[in-house]
Amino acid sequence: MSNQPSIGAHVSSSGGLINAIKNAKLIEAESFQIFPGPPQMWRHTQYTDEAIDDFIELREQSAINEIWIHNIYLANMAADGDEHLEKSIHSVKDALILASKIGAEGVVLHTGSHKGKGFNKVQRKVISSIKSVLKDAPKDTKLALENSAGQGGAIGSDFEELFYLIDRINDQRLGICLDTCHAFAAGYDLRKKDIIDKIVQDFSKSVSMDKLFVFHANDSLMELGSQKDRHDNIGEGHIGVKGFKHLLNNKNFKNLSFILEVPGFPSEDKKSKGPDLENVQRLKKLL
Repeated sequence: MSNQPSIGAHVSSSGGLINAIKNAKLIEAESFQIFPGPPQMWRHTQYTDEAIDDFIELREQSAINEIWIHNIYLANMAADGDEHLEKSIHSVKDALILASKIGAEGVVLHTGSHKGKGFNKVQRKVISSIKSVLKDAPKDTKLALENSAGQGGAIGSDFEELFYLIDRINDQRLGICLDTCHAFAAGYDLRKKDIIDKIVQDFSKSVSMDKLFVFHANDSLMELGSQKDRHDNIGEGHIGVKGFKHLLNNKNFKNLSFILEVPGFPSEDKKSKGPDLENVQRLKKLL
């Protein structure tokens, strides 16, 4: 990768895996993220060997830096029922296998929710679940636990929870995806350079900066500490341009991908369709 962050976006792979690359190029994304299937369903899309070969060939012809797969939303590494937990574990394994096949960096995972019981009550189950995932997963793909906004008992609103899991599981493939909107909603004021420096210090002290694998670059529709996961377009929310300028120009993040998951601006049909050229360009201008 270059000596500055790679600006990317979550894109659609609807109609064929190869379309993800085409959609990324349309908005000048340098990296991208896709779902392994419909995010609200247990079923992953099954791709033929030919589709995967075509994808790899086009990727080699493109200037795409990193590819990430975002696991489905239904997974919960702290699920109460055996069936839900088993399905959750299998969904992550399947996503990691797909990541390996298509040459992706790895999988981003919402760790799950303790449903009000508290992190301490579910930590053993979460550790066991993630170990089970990694035991059978490809050795060449990463698993990035995403920090949460904290709503609904979601695990990881405090980075210390993710640090604890990483320390106890002790697998080089396991790290963190830092979602800027979630962090802001959880009380980390990313508008302030000293707060970002403190996050870097906490990473370095607890698990090392090498464990920060990727960013989700999202402004926040809600105010600081709201515990509400509401993404906004870059510069339109409460983090604002200033916060993203601090993040993008921090030397500790210079080789990481910043993946947009924003609503996008309304197009000619008045509909917002997710990350778009305008948001990509807004981030690039801050480098």
